[in-house]
Amino acid sequence: MEFKLNETQESVRDLARDFAVNVLSKRIDDIEEVGHFPKDVYQQMADIGLLSIAFEEKYGGIEAGYDSFVLAYEELAKVSPSAATALLITLLPLEAVNLFGSEEQKQAYITPSITGEIRGSMAFTEAGTGSDPKQLTTTARLEGDTWVINGVKRFISNASYPGPMLLYAKETDTGACTAFLFDKFTEGYSISTPWEKIGLLGSPCYDVFFDEVRVPNDEFHILGKRGDGFSILKATTAYGKLGFSAVFLGALGGAVDAAKEYIKTKTHRDGTIAKFQAVQMKYASLLAKYESCRYMVYNCGELANDHSRLPEMLGRSALVKAYVGDTAVEGCVLAMNLLGSYGVMKEYQVERFLRDALIGPHVEGQTDVQRVIAAGYFLNN
Repeated sequence: MEFKLNETQESVRDLARDFAVNVLSKRIDDIEEVGHFPKDVYQQMADIGLLSIAFEEKYGGIEAGYDSFVLAYEELAKVSPSAATALLITLLPLEAVNLFGSEEQKQAYITPSITGEIRGSMAFTEAGTGSDPKQLTTTARLEGDTWVINGVKRFISNASYPGPMLLYAKETDTGACTAFLFDKFTEGYSISTPWEKIGLLGSPCYDVFFDEVRVPNDEFHILGKRGDGFSILKATTAYGKLGFSAVFLGALGGAVDAAKEYIKTKTHRDGTIAKFQAVQMKYASLLAKYESCRYMVYNCGELANDHSRLPEMLGRSALVKAYVGDTAVEGCVLAMNLLGSYGVMKEYQVERFLRDALIGPHVEGQTDVQRVIAAGYFLNN
């Protein structure tokens, strides 16, 4: 097996890398200070195609595949994990529409989303559940030709922007989980103030309140079939896990780069601290963590291109997400230690990569749950 990028992959990677180095690097302080991602930078990322990588040309995409997608998001996250996350959370509901939506739904939501016009949200998590559909408390009550939705969703990204809401709710008459698709800010829709997080400050999340929100009972406003909500969620989050794995791989890569620059420039008498074997051993351990994550993510990105292998994608993306989430934290701590006292200083950026990486084990599925999912698949196949 040859790990060599093709022309398309190199082109997408270089596009993201150039943007990250020449644009994002200059706006990091803005992102950290204001706590949300600058609209002008988000629009620039959409304009150069960073939201369209894996989508079909007929919807405005460039059909470069998920293998190119992970390369791009890794490069963005090496400079700003918040930037990669700001894009990724817009893509999550679009992946569901792309996999399970009708042509009408795809035309309505994919194109305006990848051009930056609107930003979608996906809402499953509640205060009492993040993985179990049986614990859903958000309800959908059918009244004639209208669904009436009530409940509260937690930690919802993009909730403050106009665009589609992909909402998972329990039908009151059947108890089934159904995926509803409708525009945000309809009557009865409201949001909390943003949650204060330790990292990924450019991607705020909210509680979203649904108070007698009325949604038409038709094919356009239900994704897939009634009762298929949890199956749709599992398939969609497989791609979300891949995306977040690329984000936290990039955070680890950014810490690796910062540590390398430091140990090659920090002087000690007649040379730099890179001459010390203790430093070399720590750096080699750090590099091994990054490389092992990189190959796992790249392999999963290639697998994601083949939708016929979705069951394997469900298991493998969970395994990759669990490993990368934990390893990125371990690696960023090791990078911080390599910088000594400078590692905790904001000027040297490693502390920011660590703060962002700390979210990895807890977003898009908690790490231990992902291990259970992965084991369930691989023990039975």
